[in-house]
Amino acid sequence: MIRKLRNNFIRVMLLSLLIVMILLIGIINVVYLINFQDQAYETIDFVEENYLRMRLPGEAGGPMGMGGPGAMNGTGQLPEEDDWEDRDDEDFEDHLFSGFRRDGSALTPDTRYETSFFVVSLDADGSVTEMDHSYIASVSEEDIDAYAKEILASGKEQGRADYFMYKVFDSDDGTSKIVAVSCYQQLRQFRLLLSICILAGFLYMAAVFALVWLMSRRITKPVEESIQKQRQFITDAGHELKTPITIIKANNEVLQMQNGSNQWTQSIENQTRRLSSLVQSLLELSRLNEKDIVDISKEFDLSKTVSEAVESFRVPIESDGKVLETAIEEGIRFKGSKDEMYRLVSLLMDNARKYSTDREPVRVTLNKHHRITLTVSNSCEHIEQEKLDRLFERFYRTDESRSRKTGGNGIGLSVVQAIVERHNGTVTASSSDGTSIQFTAVF
Repeated sequence: MIRKLRNNFIRVMLLSLLIVMILLIGIINVVYLINFQDQAYETIDFVEENYLRMRLPGEAGGPMGMGGPGAMNGTGQLPEEDDWEDRDDEDFEDHLFSGFRRDGSALTPDTRYETSFFVVSLDADGSVTEMDHSYIASVSEEDIDAYAKEILASGKEQGRADYFMYKVFDSDDGTSKIVAVSCYQQLRQFRLLLSICILAGFLYMAAVFALVWLMSRRITKPVEESIQKQRQFITDAGHELKTPITIIKANNEVLQMQNGSNQWTQSIENQTRRLSSLVQSLLELSRLNEKDIVDISKEFDLSKTVSEAVESFRVPIESDGKVLETAIEEGIRFKGSKDEMYRLVSLLMDNARKYSTDREPVRVTLNKHHRITLTVSNSCEHIEQEKLDRLFERFYRTDESRSRKTGGNGIGLSVVQAIVERHNGTVTASSSDGTSIQFTAVF
């Protein structure tokens, strides 16, 4: 139980930290990606407005590629309306650098030297009429044509194609223009940031796991001591109760021999038997939760053990007018305690015998596919779904008066659960219609 508590503590701590770490990494990278996209679109707007004038006049090839400073046909000649000889240098600089003066702008005076891009002009039918790739050396005209077709096929006005961010600008005459800016370095930095975050997160989780694992023993130590004291109390109290119960039982037998049996001596006998059974169950439950108990790693024939336990209840069940059906797969080998598994089946069968009705047979199945599954099902009086999970609690009874009549003390199913968990299995109770119940143990 303490090991399970420690494992649950470690699992919850690590899961909580993992969720926080994933959210943190996600927020960092999403913010970076959004900022990178905003910056890219801002650069595209700047390029669309100024790309014909992004190189200083008089530079033979310009700082951004060979050829003339931006004619769409790559001839190196500027449009006629741009007369470089008559331009006003101050007005030109004011216009070109206006984007750098906006508050919060990602543009800098070096943007025109750092930006690699291409521009494609399209007619009203979407056919490429001109393209300018004098500002980028990493793609050819064939590549640009392929990118243009991909962008047009997407139907989006802006987005990403490979490592290019693009925008489509429409004109009043039906023509359009695609401006695509290379974001290779930014995407590479984004992938690097993501890789660093993941690696740092992994190392962080490993370090946290080591610390939590070391600290979990100290954190759960008070609980372990408390549980150990409870177990010791149950064991000591059980042994102390055995002596007075034995004396009461012996004195009652003497009274019956001297005066004969009557309702009073019979009541004493029933209550001492019930109290003796309760003490025995408490001691058994305490023993199953102890660390140093009998080895459960011996292999045995589980099919044979289950069959023997079930058959021992056939006569009592049939004598009550009920039917017992079995479907036990033969030859299933199992590592564990043979006595405890026999006890497990006996407790489930005893529960079915006491509380089943004669509407449906008591069914027992044992099979092995990927895991070993044992089920015991029977019809019963109406049971509410919310009570099913509580059946394995100590001293819990769905019907107090009826359990008193059948002699139940609410410990049997707790012992079942303890045996199953000791063998690294799980046990559940389910009901499909509220008038039948099925106990399933999976190993």
